[in-house]
Amino acid sequence: MIKLNDLAIGYSGEAILEHIDQEFDDGLIYGILAKSGAGKTTLLKTIAGLLRPVHGKVIIDGTTYRNADKNPVYMMHQRYSNFGWLSCTENVLIAQRDKKLRNRNDAIKVLAAVGLEQYADKWPSQLSGGMQQRLALARTLYVKPRYLLMDEPLSALDDKTRSKMQRLILDIHAETGNTIIMVTHSQDEAFKMCDKIIKFETRGAVTNHGRFI
Repeated sequence: MIKLNDLAIGYSGEAILEHIDQEFDDGLIYGILAKSGAGKTTLLKTIAGLLRPVHGKVIIDGTTYRNADKNPVYMMHQRYSNFGWLSCTENVLIAQRDKKLRNRNDAIKVLAAVGLEQYADKWPSQLSGGMQQRLALARTLYVKPRYLLMDEPLSALDDKTRSKMQRLILDIHAETGNTIIMVTHSQDEAFKMCDKIIKFETRGAVTNHGRFI
């Protein structure tokens, strides 16, 4: 379980969001909806340990984390964060921190799942924006983290490809039972994929909704 305890987050000591008390139960997909600039990405980065909270705690499985060191959460960034000096296959492999668990054949299978098998030896710069986003998704799916944060993971995709990738994420989730916290601007996407939706109503306030179909 991920628990946020009286969390205030922001930059240079100035809070963007305050008084956040929220629990994310294991095995569910959570969607976060809010207007641009509301602090959604900042919240994900704080949970991942990439930003220190102004005050409050991020508690994961009973342990308080204040930085990314040993934090069990994996984050898929909106800007892809692909490594330009590595091939697509190498980009997937490097996502697995434990070198003993890296397997090229498994990496190729994941690339095939996102429709990039024929680009396995290409550089990220040779891919379109949508392809680069799928490469970032392939890295995420290869690792199969227990806790996964996704910052608008499908925003660069056309409708047909987005639908396929949504299905793939749901299939992997069904297989692994992991916990996913996903930022999206699309209510349709949130309602389709998420068990619970969290909407930022005002600064520091969140409203937790059940699933709508």
